[in-house]
Amino acid sequence: MDMVIKQTNSKTAVTFLSGSSGELDWILPILDFLLKKHFNIKIIFLTRHARYSVENNKFLLDFIRKKNSFIEIIFCGGYFWERIEKVSYLLHRLALKFSISKKVPFSFAYKILDAFFKKIFFFRLPTNLLDLKDDINIFLLEYPALRRPRNNWVRNFFAKSIFFYCPHSPHVYAEDLNIEYSKNESVDYEKKSYLLLGHPADYQMINDGKELSSPELEKLFIGHPKYSDGWLKDLRKKSLQSRKMAKFNDEVTVLVLSRGKGSYLDDDSYKYLVNKTVQSLKSTLPNFNLLIKKHPREMETDWDNLANDNDFISIKNDHILNLATQVDFVISFWSSGAMDCHTLGVPVIEFYDPNRNPKQQVYTESRDEFTTIYRKLGMVTPADNQEELQEEISRLRQSNFVISEEGIHSFYSDLLSRSNGWEEKIEKILEFNNLNFENHLSSKN
Repeated sequence: MDMVIKQTNSKTAVTFLSGSSGELDWILPILDFLLKKHFNIKIIFLTRHARYSVENNKFLLDFIRKKNSFIEIIFCGGYFWERIEKVSYLLHRLALKFSISKKVPFSFAYKILDAFFKKIFFFRLPTNLLDLKDDINIFLLEYPALRRPRNNWVRNFFAKSIFFYCPHSPHVYAEDLNIEYSKNESVDYEKKSYLLLGHPADYQMINDGKELSSPELEKLFIGHPKYSDGWLKDLRKKSLQSRKMAKFNDEVTVLVLSRGKGSYLDDDSYKYLVNKTVQSLKSTLPNFNLLIKKHPREMETDWDNLANDNDFISIKNDHILNLATQVDFVISFWSSGAMDCHTLGVPVIEFYDPNRNPKQQVYTESRDEFTTIYRKLGMVTPADNQEELQEEISRLRQSNFVISEEGIHSFYSDLLSRSNGWEEKIEKILEFNNLNFENHLSSKN
């Protein structure tokens, strides 16, 4: 990824990426919106994994390259820096947990160490960013950054700037989908920090009573920008045309949204899902191609080995929305990407057993069992085991892979409605801070 240095515009938006491509994915429509408002964008990678994850996502990388006259890529990662940041984070959390900063003599030692880590952090940042100290900039950060000491350092240094704290995926955290919320929540535009979330019900679940509940943090429920009609318009057309063309041949294209083993899937469950997916497709479809979208943190090689041995399997690094336009249906190992596919009109089978792997699943007390939020929303067809998967594949084949809208929860409609109003709310924040003016730009490639 080439670095492009630009200093042609007094309006700047900055994002720090430390996790994976999901952070950039969620804010991408907002960055595109700001580019149209003549902002320069600085994307700062704080970890090697975040940079690798973005570089291996064709959709995101193409966006950066297309807009490279106004996007600057800055890499501040590396083993040494990442270890230092981890230590500073652990020290910060310990200080909060045990109130070390208020206890003598620990408070003095903590302040010295915090100042040391702060100096190292700013030493990594480029001068042309630090020179923006007295400007009103836009910072877009993943909301867990609120728990990190660097958030305090950056917010204090760039005291005049506006801070948006965003999710790293469009996952629905809410469990009770039947509570009704007003769509006209009041917004205090005098605040400098905003928590951007999909829905008020999400906040009720993730509110930690600490950083996220701070009165200085204005809560803004804007849906998910990438689900707005404007962002999906061309992709929906492409998906519809692709699936119409597919009806004229006998070859079926399937996309798997995979998930690696770890805190959500044990090793046996992961291998079961991988192997039974291939077996089920072979037994139900006479002719098919299988596209695999691995999770950004999926390190296992099971799919790679299968792809090496089978020509009909290929690993894809493209964005889920792009891949969804090329397929007849999707098999998801419990992924928020199922929502991406559903918004394009592509049917999704969720091959996952929430009772065997119940972490972060929704408990149904009346049935004494777990289900997934995507099943509650009605946007996926459940398949807990191989037999159910084969039945659902056969049913989809008989219906010519037409998506069913039956059973879609009204919560989902509310979420999409909010997603169509995000630009208006961001625009009001810009207007309040005098950032909605036009600039005369000059660029140098």
